[in-house]
Amino acid sequence: MRSCSDVHNFLVEKDVPHEVIHLSALCKTAKAAAEQLGVPPREVIKSLVFLLDGRPMLVLVPGDRVADPKLLREATDSERAVLANGKQVLDITGYRTGAVPPCGLESLLPVVADTAMFEPEVVYCGGGTTATMLKVRSDDLRRMLDPLVAEVTQPPAGEDG
Repeated sequence: MRSCSDVHNFLVEKDVPHEVIHLSALCKTAKAAAEQLGVPPREVIKSLVFLLDGRPMLVLVPGDRVADPKLLREATDSERAVLANGKQVLDITGYRTGAVPPCGLESLLPVVADTAMFEPEVVYCGGGTTATMLKVRSDDLRRMLDPLVAEVTQPPAGEDG
């Protein structure tokens, strides 16, 4: 199984400025991580693994939003979009659910990033364990990952459009 050291080493090799933050308690949700970090949930990025027509894809979404399988299917021209289960996530990425970083995965995956992910200048992502978070500039993630950027989430409750 991979760890925060793998994430850090990957980013050092890519010359991407970042910080691995060690949390005071385990966090398996974006909301819990945001509370510990003292940041709005929209600044915490969830790294989700979806199976699109059976092929794994990493989907990055802000912590205050929910990935919409219909929008994801439309953006990727797929017929089926299914959230991977915990065992599949571990097998595909090398990380446990709740700890998946946006990079440094077991194997290279195509990436879809929700447009709202790039609104904050700095974001916090899974750091490889449920006790670590990765702090990185959203523009650096965009350059490094070269994701398909599309609206694949619904706005948070109470927001229009």
